[in-house]
Amino acid sequence: MAWTLALRCLAIACLSASPALAETPRWVTVSSRCFVSVDVDFAPGAFSGLGREVSGEFQANPRNLSDGVSGQLTVRVASLSTGLDGRDKEMMKALAAERYPTMAFVIQAVSVSFPSVSEHTDVLLTIQGRLTIAGVDRVKRFSGRVRWKDHRLWVRGETRFKMTDFGIKPPTYLLLSVKDEVGVGFDLLLDPKDGSLQAPPPRPAPVSPTRPPEPGPDLP
Repeated sequence: MAWTLALRCLAIACLSASPALAETPRWVTVSSRCFVSVDVDFAPGAFSGLGREVSGEFQANPRNLSDGVSGQLTVRVASLSTGLDGRDKEMMKALAAERYPTMAFVIQAVSVSFPSVSEHTDVLLTIQGRLTIAGVDRVKRFSGRVRWKDHRLWVRGETRFKMTDFGIKPPTYLLLSVKDEVGVGFDLLLDPKDGSLQAPPPRPAPVSPTRPPEPGPDLP
């Protein structure tokens, strides 16, 4: 009986100590350091808009991103601004901001160029998820990158798609319609939710291949 109890305790201790089975760290957006951008092509000249009322929570192990990444990002539509009130008004109308006050992106899958995050080199990401705009869901992919920055995760990404994919009629401004395809990006600084984490150790420098020694002369 004592041996059975001891073995059970040992098994629990091993499971608790296993990094692979530990709870994945959680991350939350730093409200003053995050934004979403929209780039629009327009006949007189392209323009951009920024939305700064961004919130989100994610799960990711920066020491091994291959463990899986999940989470959701939400943006308040009314926070988007292009710097011109008339243009912003048309944009709010096109996005049906009163009926659908938020846009959201829910991560489904992430592929990475390297499993661990570092301070001096970006890890490239391909992020797939469900993007919801004006009440319409579509699966979209973002090209992204992540690195450590002041004990936080700095994540950026971008993609392009057509407004009509979401049932949005391209708005007009100065009697001219903007182009259907737009660019959408994000720039996020994420804080560890459950206490600070240390950056993983630097990646080892690649070892240059060594040339084998030349064979010596045959001995008599």
